[in-house]
Parts: sequence; structure tokens; C-alpha cells
Amino acid sequence: MLIDFELTPIEKVMPWGQPDNHSLSWFGLTEGRYWMNVGADVLFEYSERVRPNDGDRYCDYYVARIFEDLMNMLPSVLEPVPQDLIKYISGKSGREWAKTYEFWSEKNLDDSSGDEIWDTWDNANSLLRDRSMETGYLSPSTSILMWSDEDDVYIEWDNSDKFVDGVPAWSAISGSFHLPREEFVMEVEAFHMRVFTQMKSRIDQVASGALRPEIQIDLPGLIAENEQRQGKFAPILGKREVTSWDEIRSAVLEIASDAAPNA
Repeated sequence: MLIDFELTPIEKVMPWGQPDNHSLSWFGLTEGRYWMNVGADVLFEYSERVRPNDGDRYCDYYVARIFEDLMNMLPSVLEPVPQDLIKYISGKSGREWAKTYEFWSEKNLDDSSGDEIWDTWDNANSLLRDRSMETGYLSPSTSILMWSDEDDVYIEWDNSDKFVDGVPAWSAISGSFHLPREEFVMEVEAFHMRVFTQMKSRIDQVASGALRPEIQIDLPGLIAENEQRQGKFAPILGKREVTSWDEIRSAVLEIASDAAPNA
């Protein structure tokens, strides 16, 4: 499976708040670990050299986070990138473009910059921003990009600058993986189903008194939130982004021209 996870046993889930005011929410109950199987590589897997002897092999956080991030970016991921813009997002040329964009931003953006400059920055930024997985909550983060063309969904990663005490943090340093669009959607649907199947079971455990008595939890609210979150998936999957590709193209070309060596 593409996206996999394990929930922490409910008796080991860390409650939130102070010792005399412990509580848990839907988000907090998703404590666990998660990873992505991308061909021969595994994303969100720590390298053996930084993995403590008794520590987790995979990212140890709330499964709700990768779930929410994936749901938020899904419409953009599934919107095909025009052929002429792929070089600005994918592979070595995409990484070079990111450096060009960063250089241009440092040179042109300050408090005195006009709206036109900021609009150019925002339009160009959206090409990568809307297709990059947010992992700033991890230390170090991991760089994962997801985008599609008419046929396939592509997952690319570059963790060559992610270290812990001089040692590579993640087992997957750099690479790419792709799969047919239909297969990707099926994988996301399967991930969604597993999340809510396990959360339904977890809520049943809460209802039967599995949590320590001092941990406060709003059971009716928990049930309602689970149903609400589950019901959001179909609209998200059916949503179609209407990106202003001409505006993005114009901004990208303007920045590329302005940042050229002889510009």
C-alpha cells in the first residue's frame, strides 16, 4: 500500500494538558506513526544511523496530520500540470528552478515591494506550494512533492540536506516514483477507509472506558467529528481546481528572465 500507518495502543496514547487537567481529542487519538511506500524506498522512515535502538523506525506523530495534509493538497495534486511547466516542478530542473525562485525572492521582496511584485511571487510560488507536503512540524522536515500529468501521479523527494548531527536523517535521500492516476486515487481511498475504520474502533474503545478516568473527552463530540471528517472526503475527491495557468506561466517566465545571469 502507498500510505501506511499504525495507531499507538490506546492505553499508551499521551493525553494533552496539565497533569490535573488531561484531555484528548480526535486529533490526539490518532497518535501513531506513518510512512509511504514508494517503490524500493520508504518516505518518513528514519535512517538506520539516526534511529535509536528502542526508537521508532517511522515518523512518530499524529496520523491526522498526514491525513489532513494529503486531503488539503489532493485537488491540486490531481490537477494535471501543463507540459511546458513540468520542467519547473520536476527533477533536477525543478530543483534548479526552486533555487532561481528563492534567489529572485531574496533580491526583489521587501516591505517596499509593490503589489505587482508580490502577485508575481505568489503566482510562481503556487506551482510548488500547492503540491508540496507540509512537514515543518518534523525536525528535520522531509521534502516531498506530489503532482500529476494527464496519465500519472508523481511523488518526488529530496532529503539530501536533511541531517541529524551530520548524519542523513531519512532513509530515502532523493528519488521519484509514479503510478497511474486511477491507482493513486484508489490508494488514497484505501488510506481514508483504514483511518476511519480504525478510528471507529478507537472511539468504541473510548466508549467502553478504555481511557484512564482522569482523561477528559467529549464522546458525543468525538463521534460527531469522526462522522464529519469522514464525510468530507467525497467532496474533496470530486473537487476540481481551476488554476490560472497563464498567470503562473507568466510569473515563472518573468522570474526566470529576471534572474538570468545577464539580466
